[in-house]
Amino acid sequence: MQTANHYLDKCIKEIEAKLGWGNGAQWTHQDFLNLSEKIQEETGEPLSYITLKRIWGKVAYHSFPNVNTLNVLARFLGYDSWRAFLHGHRQEAKPALTMPGPTVLPSQKGKKWAWNLAGIAVLAFFALAVIFSAKSRHNLNPEDFQFSSKKVVSQGIPNSVIFDIDASKAPCDSVIVQQSWDTRLRTTIPKDQSQHTSIYYFPGYFDAKLVVGEQVVQEHSLHITTDGWYCAVQQEPVPAYFPVEEIRREGRLELRQDQLRARNISLQPRPPLTRMGNCRDFEGLMSDNFIFEAKVRNTYKEGSAICQNTRIYLLCEGTAIWIPLTAKGCISSVTLNFVNHYASGKKKDLSAFGVDFNRDVHVRMECIGGKASIFLDGNLAYSIEEKIRAAAIKGIDFRFEGLGAVDDVKLGRPGGEWVFQDDFSGDI
Repeated sequence: MQTANHYLDKCIKEIEAKLGWGNGAQWTHQDFLNLSEKIQEETGEPLSYITLKRIWGKVAYHSFPNVNTLNVLARFLGYDSWRAFLHGHRQEAKPALTMPGPTVLPSQKGKKWAWNLAGIAVLAFFALAVIFSAKSRHNLNPEDFQFSSKKVVSQGIPNSVIFDIDASKAPCDSVIVQQSWDTRLRTTIPKDQSQHTSIYYFPGYFDAKLVVGEQVVQEHSLHITTDGWYCAVQQEPVPAYFPVEEIRREGRLELRQDQLRARNISLQPRPPLTRMGNCRDFEGLMSDNFIFEAKVRNTYKEGSAICQNTRIYLLCEGTAIWIPLTAKGCISSVTLNFVNHYASGKKKDLSAFGVDFNRDVHVRMECIGGKASIFLDGNLAYSIEEKIRAAAIKGIDFRFEGLGAVDDVKLGRPGGEWVFQDDFSGDI
């Protein structure tokens, strides 16, 4: 009988084979950050780089991963769940022919019975531990905790947020402040610390959380807005920001190679992520009833940026819409998310999102009466039959692997005037 660790090891090896990055024992900190992003992109669910380091044995941790973590790993490999992963590998391990076992002597039977009894005792111990652990998590009363915040500046990035906290009734010595859904953005503080400050380097609509043990005891929303358009190149630990007046030229927003070279930002061996966006309130526009248009071009395709991966985001209250654009031969790696609808290029035909970036691509998203359609250069690329859930639209974000350009951005209501539009032709 194979152990749980045996199947986890198989899962790890299959992920290493899928990525082609070599043995995980040789991976760097950046590799685990990249894997965390890939898992988020392909499954729609986050796993922090810290969790991944624990699984790969880079960080000392003696507990087995929880079921949610295992499910996400299995989905990254194309399985529906961890149970499906186990079922598939157990089927492979079954012998084609059952052979009679060896004769067991009476003395051996006694030893075998003793070992079985010991095994049952160990399993019972772990089962009780899980039950009591679950009870302790669910016994926490959210009303025993306080968690609020205020922004240091009303708009603009980066922006610091001051959290006011009362976690004095926590049954442990420390608690966690989590900036958003992303478990990578966690800070552990003593439970008697009454304030904590976090920096938000990018705009968006975030659900900040106070976590005790594994339970979220308090959470609230934060809208980090921009003062007009912003442009930044994502890097650790602090992004590189570019003033809009430096990238606004010839009636478009465009970041170019010479501007990155002037900041000593390398485009190889792995191109950075360039982001351009505008985050604000859009007069009550909702995800189930809007029209969006833009012209987009990824302008860099050298070396490992050959796929020219690009995403267009509409940041929403508690969720997001994103659509992918990529080189025609790379559509297997893309994903699409439209509030409550998710699609992976590995399981669904997203070939219409393979485009020619030698020219601008005209993108139109529309959701009318909860039914969504996406058009590229006037042609229907994708439609969604299930009803889209309503959520307030809070931001527009363009993300380019490498470099890109944006023009003629519009956002409004079906049949009405544009609530927001910018062709970048006038003064800033």
